[in-house]
Amino acid sequence: MDSSPSTSPSELSPIDRAARGNEITGLAIFDNPPEDFPASRVEELMAEMHADQPSGGTDMAYGNQETQNLRFWPPKSPNGQSAKAPLVLFVHGGSWRVGTYLDSLGSAKLDHLTAKGYAFATVNYTLIPTVTVEEQVQEVADSLGYLVKNSATLGFDPTQLVLMGHSSGAHVVTLLGTDTSYLERAKVNIDCIRGIISLDGSNYNAMAEIIDSPGPIASNMTFGLGTDPERLTAMSPTCHARKPNAHAFLLLHVQRQGDIRQAIELSAALNAAGTDAALHVFEGESFEGHVQMLLRLGKPSYPATSVMDQWLETHVPVL
Repeated sequence: MDSSPSTSPSELSPIDRAARGNEITGLAIFDNPPEDFPASRVEELMAEMHADQPSGGTDMAYGNQETQNLRFWPPKSPNGQSAKAPLVLFVHGGSWRVGTYLDSLGSAKLDHLTAKGYAFATVNYTLIPTVTVEEQVQEVADSLGYLVKNSATLGFDPTQLVLMGHSSGAHVVTLLGTDTSYLERAKVNIDCIRGIISLDGSNYNAMAEIIDSPGPIASNMTFGLGTDPERLTAMSPTCHARKPNAHAFLLLHVQRQGDIRQAIELSAALNAAGTDAALHVFEGESFEGHVQMLLRLGKPSYPATSVMDQWLETHVPVL
């Protein structure tokens, strides 16, 4: 039996803890890590994220604007395309105003999910302030409508759809999973949205973000959504969390206390409406954890990967 001492969390650097990403349970999810984060590390993480671009896939235009395109990958199965393959559509983050469908993706999740038999697409959209966030959400819905319309040619099941988003992209997909108006305009039935996977999202309750996450998160929120209470309510997934909703929600978060509170509130509202919602919190402080989750999800050694796999097997299995 190995009697060597284990490494305690306090003995690891914030970078190593975020990379390890063990799940945190109980009241420990409310531990408040220090918010001081060096600008040099932000630049390193952004460079790592932008360098991690996927290979392969087929680019497609879902609209008339230069920004309205997506990239699609069929599942990696022995027989290639499968008409029964579910589709995962990824929506990148960047506070609604930066990033692209390729440089803010994290390629590990693509490789992992297509190897398991899922079709995968990542969507580009017009950034604010060229458009409003409402128009941006509609573009994402329209991209899904395009994929569904062409599902027979692309080889996936249009009734087995998963929306996955990171950061502000997580806000977009949770809004699409609760406010059905966007999907209705795109001619996509909410019953076909079998899962929403939110990766360290924010603004589930936009007005409360001012108190929950003062600083850059709240500032980005008011830049994107303004300060009108009626609009903030309309753009808050928690305020729409009554049926009809997407079939099930998986909220994966790191140690950003304000957004954990918002995730608890959203999952409670969804469960109260009879919609299955699961919340899991993992090691990773502040922006370090935020980016590490994006980059590492899909790697077998990252604990959130197995949580995602088990959830998909339950709610949106490959048949």
